[in-house]
Amino acid sequence: MTEIRCILTVVCMLAGLFFMAVSVVGVRRFPDFFSRLHAIGLGQSLGIGFCCFGLFIYQGPDITGIKILLVLFMSMLAGPIGTHIVDRVAFREGLKREEREREGSDGSCL
Repeated sequence: MTEIRCILTVVCMLAGLFFMAVSVVGVRRFPDFFSRLHAIGLGQSLGIGFCCFGLFIYQGPDITGIKILLVLFMSMLAGPIGTHIVDRVAFREGLKREEREREGSDGSCL
C-alpha cells in the first residue's frame, strides 16, 4: 500500500510541475497581457492543485493532511479571483488586446 501511495504522490507532483512549466512557456510565447494572464492563472491553479493533492496523498488523512486540503481549497478560491481582479483593472485602465494578424501563403489573413 505504501508503494502505491508513493507512486500516486510522484505522479501528482510531476503533473503539477508540468502544468507550472507549461504556464511559464505560455507567458513567454503569448503576444499580449491578457493571454499571458490566462496562461499563468490556469497553470498556477492546476499546478498548485496537483501538488497539494499529491502532498495530501503522501501525508494521509490526519491533521496535517487536512491542513494541506485547506491550502488547496484556499488557493483554488483565491487564485482565479486574483487573476480576475488584475484582468479587470488592466481592462479598465485602457490596456488593449494586441491585434496581430498572420498572413497565409496566399497573402490572405488567417
